[in-house]
Amino acid sequence: MLRGAAQRLAKRASQLSVTGTRGLAQAAEKEVTLPPQHGVPGRYAAALYMAAVKTDTLGKVEDELSQVASLMAESRDFSAFVADPSVPRETKVDGLNSVLTKMGATDITKNFVGLLADNNRLSELSRIVAKFAEIAADQRGEVKAVVTTAEGLSREEVEDIQRGLQPLLKPGQKLTLEEEVDPSIIGGVILAMGDKYVDMSILARVKRLQQIVRDAV
Repeated sequence: MLRGAAQRLAKRASQLSVTGTRGLAQAAEKEVTLPPQHGVPGRYAAALYMAAVKTDTLGKVEDELSQVASLMAESRDFSAFVADPSVPRETKVDGLNSVLTKMGATDITKNFVGLLADNNRLSELSRIVAKFAEIAADQRGEVKAVVTTAEGLSREEVEDIQRGLQPLLKPGQKLTLEEEVDPSIIGGVILAMGDKYVDMSILARVKRLQQIVRDAV
């Protein structure tokens, strides 16, 4: 089902594109294999990823979706506009196409937005964009680890964490470390890496202590 959707999207883009015909023909020969993707965001993101690879526009599409994600994160009005079910579909499509045109987006990205609109899935756009980024990173062998601290990490601390996580990687994988600062955890570290989650924050310790006290009463 994903392969068929990707092929239809790639075909639609190639019909509208006015340049790069030879590149598209070569890209159409590429085989893309992805692990099973579940849920609406996963299925649509996978279809877009395969279509972008087949039309040799993966880098551009990834950059365009990153810009869309940034805009949705920075502008509550834009995010609400996309998600609001009371806004007519045509109005949403016109608004999104205007944004995409200004950023010089590829046909594949514009067509994908149109596909979401046709299937009444524009409300899932932010989750689809996030899933697309996850799939692209996974296909490059990138493993993201998010480290949360109360005050930030020094360069030496970052290097120590990177060295400590290296043994967890599989051959061919590379670590991408993302830092987040959350003063509410008071101190310590929270690590999220794939399906691994380790909470060594002071806040977590305090909560465990509070629970012990409650259980003892």
